[in-house]
Amino acid sequence: MTVTSAASLLIAGIAHATTLGSLTARSLLDIDPAASVTTPSTIGCDNFTGTTGATMAGRAATVAASCASRVWTVHVGTWTIQSNKAASSATASAAATQNTTTVNSTSTVVLSSLNTGGRSGGLVLSHDGASSYLAAVMIDGTPDRVELRLVVGGTSTVLVTVNPTFATTNTLQFARSGTSVTVTLNGTSIISTTLTAAQSTSLGAGARAGLFGGDSTVRFDDFLVTSP
Repeated sequence: MTVTSAASLLIAGIAHATTLGSLTARSLLDIDPAASVTTPSTIGCDNFTGTTGATMAGRAATVAASCASRVWTVHVGTWTIQSNKAASSATASAAATQNTTTVNSTSTVVLSSLNTGGRSGGLVLSHDGASSYLAAVMIDGTPDRVELRLVVGGTSTVLVTVNPTFATTNTLQFARSGTSVTVTLNGTSIISTTLTAAQSTSLGAGARAGLFGGDSTVRFDDFLVTSP
């Protein structure tokens, strides 16, 4: 799947965008959210254009005007820019988030160099800025798997596991609306579940969205967060 088609999934049904096939992921970030009441608002993004080796800690989003000047906070591990993509250290459960401040949101990212060697990477939602959040994690293996994890105070519980087949480059989408949580991989819905009252309570008011890493080879690109 190309980056263009991945980004198109986010805005399917937008009446004024009649030529989506010719748009790049970067140009999609420039769509005016006020142009249609059906258009999701962009509340976070980054195309990770920057100097190789530069830290992501305190980094403002590259497309700041489209992303309300969102800034990255590194919670676990070391995150840097590598050839205009984001990369984490090999630290287990590495996480970096933007101050998106909205619980109900949809995050999308393009991951590459993940489908070999037991590598992993994914997305986080509802991060409280400390150590509680939801994560959708792709893990290369035999078979490949995607885990929906609930992390509370640093303790991780796997809520759902599925076994899709990974491509060389993958587009992962992770969404929460109240207690409803969905995960889509390369345009196909793979997880749809409902959080219990206790699980929702354990997440509190966490409303940051971002990246989940754990392998220094995996690369992240075209991060986008929309609301509702």
